[in-house]
Amino acid sequence: MSVEDAAATVFSAGDDAAVSLLHMRAQGVSVLVELKPTRLPVILHWGAHLGDLAGLPTSTVLAAFGPTSLDQIPSMMSSVLPESSAGWSSRAALTGSHDGHVSAASFTVSRSRLISDTPVPAGLTEVGADTVIVEAEDPVNGLALDLAIQLTDNGLVRCRAGVTNKNVTDYRLEGLELFLPVSDLATHRVEFDGPALSPVALRSGCWSVDHGGFDDRPAQLALAEAGTGFRRGQAWQVQVAFSGAVRHRVERTAYGRTYLGGGELLQAGEIVLGIGETYHSPWTVWSWGDGLDEAAARLHRHLQPAAPQDDRVIFNAAAPAFARHDRQAILALAEYAAAVGAETFLVDIAWCSRAGLDPYADSAGLTDTGSSAGLDGLLTRIRDFDLEIGFAIELDLVDPDSTLARDHPEWLLTVDRDGVTQHVLDLSVRPAMVYVWERLTKLLDRHHVSLLSWSLAHGAHRPGATPTQHTSTLAAYRLLDALRERYPQLTIQSTSLDLAMAGRAVGADPAADSTARHADFAGLVQLLPPGLVWQSALDEPDDATSSAYRALSAFFGRLSLGIDLRRQPPGNLRSIHRWLTLYKRFRALLHSGITVRSDQSDRGFLAHGVVGEDRDEALFALVWLERTLASRRVRLDGLDAVTSYRIEVIGPRPGDPQAVTPSWASGAPVLTGRALGAAGIPLPPARRGSAMLLHLQSVA
Repeated sequence: MSVEDAAATVFSAGDDAAVSLLHMRAQGVSVLVELKPTRLPVILHWGAHLGDLAGLPTSTVLAAFGPTSLDQIPSMMSSVLPESSAGWSSRAALTGSHDGHVSAASFTVSRSRLISDTPVPAGLTEVGADTVIVEAEDPVNGLALDLAIQLTDNGLVRCRAGVTNKNVTDYRLEGLELFLPVSDLATHRVEFDGPALSPVALRSGCWSVDHGGFDDRPAQLALAEAGTGFRRGQAWQVQVAFSGAVRHRVERTAYGRTYLGGGELLQAGEIVLGIGETYHSPWTVWSWGDGLDEAAARLHRHLQPAAPQDDRVIFNAAAPAFARHDRQAILALAEYAAAVGAETFLVDIAWCSRAGLDPYADSAGLTDTGSSAGLDGLLTRIRDFDLEIGFAIELDLVDPDSTLARDHPEWLLTVDRDGVTQHVLDLSVRPAMVYVWERLTKLLDRHHVSLLSWSLAHGAHRPGATPTQHTSTLAAYRLLDALRERYPQLTIQSTSLDLAMAGRAVGADPAADSTARHADFAGLVQLLPPGLVWQSALDEPDDATSSAYRALSAFFGRLSLGIDLRRQPPGNLRSIHRWLTLYKRFRALLHSGITVRSDQSDRGFLAHGVVGEDRDEALFALVWLERTLASRRVRLDGLDAVTSYRIEVIGPRPGDPQAVTPSWASGAPVLTGRALGAAGIPLPPARRGSAMLLHLQSVA
């Protein structure tokens, strides 16, 4: 819910001596806020549910959750927007200058309101999921602030801030970051080291990580108490929901308080506010959970209602391996793709142009026999195989020798991609945006495709000019939102892996092979639900790994193929068809269930799964990344304790190379969820590149 949509009731916290405490709670999460009209709200607690506090005196709650005697500047330090860097080892949350004059912001006039109609008088008020809107002023520096603190129905905390310049002198904004305090139990920073977790002890001071918007992994930061894993132990996570450059930061002060947050990473001169002008930060999103799985599940539930629903199996004919194929070879690929079970065929628009099939032609033309020529004819043939059509495009990429580049140099930015400097259109320039929109709508109106793969350029700049990444990213969002409105059935795919893009597009997993996909899966799904991650499968049929190992590397995401099926022996084609059929059978469960990652995973072995919302059914993948000479037991977590489940090994045929066959597999044993979570099941030794898929079904 946006700040602009808030039809709110204004409330007063009385004079400075009268304190209003607001306790928001939802799905096992509490946010306790102290409100006063002379300063910004102070966050007293965020994290585990505090229970019902109604009836407690304000003084008792403040004594329990307020600052200690060691906190010399509690009102400044505990705000979502800390107003002073005193006690911090790095810069303050809000930094900027008026005509070179830098002074610390101090918002001494504050008005607050709730978007619900709940009044908040002095004392303690309890509400459910809600949003606090704060309007504050710094009369000394001539700044105004609007701030939203939201607790969602899923237990996520979302915050966004806007700063307005009310000074006659331009305000050069250098940074605007938002923070939440975390428990003193948060003693470690969590790094996703492949399938295993690598905790790093926090020290006093600041630790930050910058992301340029074009990184291969999601930009996120997680803290945890000692011993935390996927299934247990408190975890606190943050992500700045923005596809451009961002910074995540954890600050552990000299007074023992820890703060977790971040914001957009602005370049010098990028945001200059004239009088009355406003900059709004991206939404920053925090998630807490008892175990990293629970923290991730809140994000998954938040994203799934807005997620694109088209999860058909994709054949990626836009892969580099097919760049030199001719029309007949592409048609042959489509025929093979349909035969093995693919449902959408992704065509590269750049390949169409190279092949003489003008995608923007006004007329399809006719052949000598009266049939459609050009691209229309090719797409008709592909649809005859019962395949949907997708387009892979790079509409913002410009040839520097083209007429467009010569006529409109002011539209161009440069970006480095894999060591090559390329020219792209600056979408923040309105005529450039109109040019892209007109070509894109002409393409989509004419050819009616169901999938659009478009990875927008990140990190583009104009040498010697003011940076435009902020405005270009916002322009890209406007373009994608307009596309979704005009073509509601169109699924968009992007390489951006962040919460802002996840509501608009499916993210592409950049891993180059099956082993990398297995290893990186845990970190990807800490932020995004598997159904919003597009992954390739079965793309290395000649290596030493099993077909199950290759298939399961993408089985839990949105599955695609990118290999030359014409060159595969019949046995490989039958195996691919079998795995795609299995995927279609279970994809509703795969993309709507609860992700479970095992704390028994390590560098050599990986276990994860998905459990249905009603806990009647589950799938678990067991993967050997390294050879093991010893047997082991693995627990299957996340099941209903009292329900009995029948366990079956599915996927590979008996006798398949490197198939793992536990001694119990032929009997389809039935065990309770409590037994499977406590004792687990035994597994035999296995070679590297082996994998199993287990199907669990409840029995009466």
